Amino acid sequence: MLDRTLAPPAYPIEWIQFPSTNTHTTQNGVPIHSISLGEQPVFKFEYTIPAGASEAQKAGVASLTAMLMKRGTAQHTAQELNQKFDFFGAFWDVQSSLDHATFTVYGLTKHFEALMPLVFEIIQQATFPADEFEKEIAIEIQKSKLNWQKTAFSASQIFRSQLFPHDPYGRVSNAASLQEITREDLINFHRTYWLGQQPMIFLSGQISPAAIACVASHVEKSPQGHKVDQERVEILQTPAIITHESREQALQCSIRMGQVSMNRQNPDYFQFSVLNTILGGFFGSRLQKNIREEKGFTYGISSSIVPLKRAGYWAVGTDVNKENAAETCSEIRKEIRSLQETLIPADELEIVKSYLMGSFTGELTQAFDIADKLKVIYLEGLAPDFYDQFQHTIMACTAKDLRELANKHLDPSGLHEVIVGAI
Repeated sequence: MLDRTLAPPAYPIEWIQFPSTNTHTTQNGVPIHSISLGEQPVFKFEYTIPAGASEAQKAGVASLTAMLMKRGTAQHTAQELNQKFDFFGAFWDVQSSLDHATFTVYGLTKHFEALMPLVFEIIQQATFPADEFEKEIAIEIQKSKLNWQKTAFSASQIFRSQLFPHDPYGRVSNAASLQEITREDLINFHRTYWLGQQPMIFLSGQISPAAIACVASHVEKSPQGHKVDQERVEILQTPAIITHESREQALQCSIRMGQVSMNRQNPDYFQFSVLNTILGGFFGSRLQKNIREEKGFTYGISSSIVPLKRAGYWAVGTDVNKENAAETCSEIRKEIRSLQETLIPADELEIVKSYLMGSFTGELTQAFDIADKLKVIYLEGLAPDFYDQFQHTIMACTAKDLRELANKHLDPSGLHEVIVGAI
């Protein structure tokens, strides 16, 4: 009989060969990256354009453009578009981030070619109907008001604006700024970026040569504009700012601490990922053990690296009662100093290495997940062997390497600190 009091044996995870991709370049220079894997007859289509929030002149324009693209074209109303996608059993969405915007479709491979005309019709012929714009802007204004009442949302927005005070990365929207957006802003942004910039297209799942040819034919018939380059202020580490904002009705307070940091192009990124995981990047991290398990201040606390195209930042986030806020901030700084002063024990480092390798392995089980990683390589201009380097560096890094890295990249006395809520 199996003795369930004994844990099963654990084995080290070895280096994994990252799957390669196929790239087809259309006659007008658009790359179509595809990875054909999996037993299920499904696909994921992604049309990604550099049309993120940091490209717009006003906060909120990029996300509203993405949303309103779904509200009708020159040929179909929003209802008709949704009915057509539903008829084929497909899910579709248009989303924007700080750097990019993406039109995504999930569906059955047998319907791929039938869906593509709809996709490119929306991309090229979105009309941004006036009545839909008025409804959407009213909804977004109300959502913004509600979101800014939430301490976690407010703390995150204030924190990012402090990190990047002179860059579009630090621009945040609110009800007042949304009221200044016009329908013409969306039309102009769509024309300039969605129609004027070269996309990257990613296909994953069961992808046939016919599917690639189908996409290429639509792309080659699409108008291609010119790349738009905006002037960028150099992103520098800014002096630490401490912001405490009281909310009378709040039961807890939300804490955000961190600093401008690195993106994936930094040669220290891989080792810094290990360091961050030890500090607060998984459930067995030092911050979890200290703040959650030993002191019982919070249900959860984490640290994370947020890599962007032109920069990146590092942040710690949690929610605690007001009487524990000051001590929580102090303990976060103490844990950073510990990493700077004391070598990480060998058993702790091995657990984190195994966790990172196991997580990486688990993210390579299906084509859609692999495509997400390939997108990172192509969109951020990384080396083709980026994930091979990632694995090698993780397995090779030492406690001494990480202590030096903590002193190089973390400054407990120079962290931005934002607390919003019951103070």
